[in-house]
Amino acid sequence: MICGIIAPRQHDIIGYREDNYLAECILQSAHNSPHIIKTPEGKFFAWEDDYECDCCEFDEDERCTIYWEISEIPNLSGKQVRF
Repeated sequence: MICGIIAPRQHDIIGYREDNYLAECILQSAHNSPHIIKTPEGKFFAWEDDYECDCCEFDEDERCTIYWEISEIPNLSGKQVRF
């Protein structure tokens, strides 16, 4: 089963889209690492909550996130990961 958590403020990562794409985490559920999304264009981004932010008081709907583009998916399980 995949994590499936949708990136908050996903438009900051992938821009505003008209194709109803949801930036869901593609890693296995209960992973212990930043979330990872794959865009329809084939780009990968990692993201995690910004626990050092004090501007949003960690509001569940509007929390700040840190995100960055990655070139490959880390192998977290010891199994081959293909996308």
